Amino acid sequence: MDVILDSKELAEPELKTFTENRVKCSLKRLFWLVRKIKIRYSAVPQSKTLCNQNCLIELQTFDHQTIEVSVTARDKRTALEMGLKKVYKHVQKIFHKAQKYGRMSRHVYV
Repeated sequence: MDVILDSKELAEPELKTFTENRVKCSLKRLFWLVRKIKIRYSAVPQSKTLCNQNCLIELQTFDHQTIEVSVTARDKRTALEMGLKKVYKHVQKIFHKAQKYGRMSRHVYV
């Protein structure tokens, strides 16, 4: 599983290591289904609320499905946590659907 941190401004090293560790920890049960994860942080300009940090998570599975989740929160860490929860639910749903109908690719298990 490749974790790619893509940010317009330079990310702090602590945020980068936190992001990589959090992604690996939260997807540890389904990591074999994930080929690549791309995470992009950005700030929402001129937001009238306190929630002005955006986190876009783009995930590619081994059967070439793409999942995109965007979450806005107060800070980057909270946005990442909320986004990973949504991504995990989507990956779980895809896996159970594939298991139910027998559509899982053979190369996933290898």
